[in-house]
Amino acid sequence: DQLEGLLERVEIEVMSSPGDLEAIRKAITSGYFPICARLQRNGSYTTKKHPQTVHIHPSSGLAHVLPRWVVYH
Repeated sequence: DQLEGLLERVEIEVMSSPGDLEAIRKAITSGYFPICARLQRNGSYTTKKHPQTVHIHPSSGLAHVLPRWVVYH
């Protein structure tokens, strides 16, 4: 209910996309934009809201995968 209310407030169409992983990724990334970072060519990540260089911790399961975008906490 809360998410639906937020979508209506900013005039985004409420719809379901079961199985559409791309839509789900976009929704998560846009919703958590302040805590997202994008992969750079040198293998580091740059945060988007307040640009700074960050790295994935070596013990993380993502350390060897290096996805194009990460949402962090």
